[in-house]
Amino acid sequence: MDDLKKKKVSLYLTDETYDEVKASYRKDHCSSYNEFLERAIMYYLGYVNSENMTDYLSPTIMSSVKAASDENTKRITRILFKLAVEIAVMNNLYAASLDINEEKINALRHECENEVRKLNGDFNMNTAIQWQKR
Repeated sequence: MDDLKKKKVSLYLTDETYDEVKASYRKDHCSSYNEFLERAIMYYLGYVNSENMTDYLSPTIMSSVKAASDENTKRITRILFKLAVEIAVMNNLYAASLDINEEKINALRHECENEVRKLNGDFNMNTAIQWQKR
């Protein structure tokens, strides 16, 4: 932009807007108010003329959303790992106390998969007790 010939224009701003420009232009690493206003105008023109408005979402917003999503993914992964460990402990405790062959375990697993699928994952201890009484 600096290599292009520039045209001098008059610009009227409210006191509030001018104060915002003065307070913000260095945050955007601009060396002058003019550079800041020109960047702002170019950004807004891109927004107005764009078919896809998401191209002009604030990079800060987009990076914040991605960071939050990544953090939630990490948190869920850690929780699932801890849950898997607890289930492995319970399974081993039950296995140590039961005398059941592999064929019966596989049949029970198959029945459980079908029941959980039928209930859309809403399976709890009460459901298991009712199911075992059938």
